[in-house]
Amino acid sequence: MPKHLEALLTIAATALVVAFFASVSHWPKEWTERPIVPNVATLLGPSVLASVRPAPVLNLAFPDDIAVVVRRAGINGETGLIPTAASITTFRLLATGDLVSVAAPTGVDPVRRISNDAEPLLRVRGAYAVATTDRGNTVIRWTENGVTYEVSSRTLDVAGLAEVANKLR
Repeated sequence: MPKHLEALLTIAATALVVAFFASVSHWPKEWTERPIVPNVATLLGPSVLASVRPAPVLNLAFPDDIAVVVRRAGINGETGLIPTAASITTFRLLATGDLVSVAAPTGVDPVRRISNDAEPLLRVRGAYAVATTDRGNTVIRWTENGVTYEVSSRTLDVAGLAEVANKLR
């Protein structure tokens, strides 16, 4: 582009901007008092979030007077600062020194009571729970608010683990 054409375009653009800002004070008052962006709340009516369920808590924890955190790792194995996704947290119980791991594992089916289930009813935090023991590790799983949780220990039996799990918050 030739230099004289570049200079002409620059002067024309500058003149246009100066004319615009000089004319603002002469605009009708109604134009300047209207909000540029309409009030979104009046467009949407009552709160859109009123009917939405709160996000589930993925990381349950024990009160400070019951257990302390020993280790925390992400579901995918990462350690350190954990993102907001679920993590596997290992606690040491203050009363006994036992280690208890708490997680919200992904890719597992929700725990539901089967009508012909002959096992005694096990409840954790008010929800139906299932206990298993595999290679010396006792695991209790339950589903509440659409999230399946799991608590496990190598030293506690089912009754002791269920009692401890009911203290989770």
